[in-house]
Amino acid sequence: MTNTKFASGAFVFTRARGLQPRDPTDLEPLAAQHGIPSDFIPTYAGDRVAIGRAISQASAGLHREGFLLRPITRSSTHVTYGIVKEDRDEAAQKLDHDFESTVSWSSEPDPSKVTGDHPIARRVANAYQELRNKIVADDWSAAISNYLEQHHAARVRGDGRVHWVPPGEPLQAVRTLGAFLAEVGIDLVLCEIESESRTVVEQVAAESLDEQLAHLEQEVAAFDGTQKPSTYTRRLDEYQRLRQRAGLYKAALGVGVEKAEKVLGELERKVQTMLDIRLKTVVHRNGTVDRPAGPAVDPSEPPPSTDITSLRFAGAIFTAAPSDDPAVALFVSDAEPAVATAQVLEGMGIAGKWQQAGACQVNIQNSGPAGAAVSIRIKVPEGQAIDSASKALAGLGIELL
Repeated sequence: MTNTKFASGAFVFTRARGLQPRDPTDLEPLAAQHGIPSDFIPTYAGDRVAIGRAISQASAGLHREGFLLRPITRSSTHVTYGIVKEDRDEAAQKLDHDFESTVSWSSEPDPSKVTGDHPIARRVANAYQELRNKIVADDWSAAISNYLEQHHAARVRGDGRVHWVPPGEPLQAVRTLGAFLAEVGIDLVLCEIESESRTVVEQVAAESLDEQLAHLEQEVAAFDGTQKPSTYTRRLDEYQRLRQRAGLYKAALGVGVEKAEKVLGELERKVQTMLDIRLKTVVHRNGTVDRPAGPAVDPSEPPPSTDITSLRFAGAIFTAAPSDDPAVALFVSDAEPAVATAQVLEGMGIAGKWQQAGACQVNIQNSGPAGAAVSIRIKVPEGQAIDSASKALAGLGIELL
């Protein structure tokens, strides 16, 4: 049970203590014992990173021995450093540098080897063997930050070294992480929120929500309706997680979530509309797009019979209105959600075009009759009522009321 002294959550930061390079696979059983998913454990950064770390490690304090390691070649597949002897002549106020040898690594033919016969080259080779296929302290920072933020923590520092985590289940999850990290060689420290720091935490929480909302808004603005359905589904899941986070922040700090609710609601409507239409859209390899469209409407046909006086679409209620086409039923709305969704459809090139929904046809426009911002026109086969097409219309997100 969470200690009541953490009723406002806690500051959290970590400190590595004597952390040795570890094989990530060796840590999986330990993580399982603590209920930490194995995908939390950092992955090996690769041989190219390992040789860079080995050279940095070997260079530490090397100047005190009168040597320097200086880069000659540094690419993604090949690294060569020169080993230079430095002689300092204080009386003459000058430095002399003598090139002695090289130390090299290459991804081909054998990335496990470091070449060079000089003692300092062998020192680099030994460090590389200790680091190869291992994770080190630097690899843990991003993994820890990701874990904390997955459990609704907010960054207090931009570099992610200090977070605020809300109370309750998120804080308990962080305690569980701390028990695992303690065995790895990393201390996770929780600090109580003093009353004079509460205002700072409230600002941090509010700014964290605002930044995420701004990022999501910018992302959705770039969507054009041709993204994979899985992209839209993931974003809808992300909106639910962010809504949950906003609720936790409000419960712990009283931070207002009205803006978050409004923005998330609007984003959900936009993305859900794109997802519904994208599932009925074919995007070809050459970039061309085929969207479902019904046959041209014959205005000579009699209007459909209907007793439906309203419908719901994109979170807005549309009411029946006199139609300028006797073959088409007209519904209108000037609600903000309807306007926002119509603008999305316009950006996708769908607004104002007939879309097929089963046997009926639907046309959503971002302008309706005078006094109505958005209109939905529906045409069903002759002799059928609109309510007979309710299932097909639901496929486009239209609910008959």
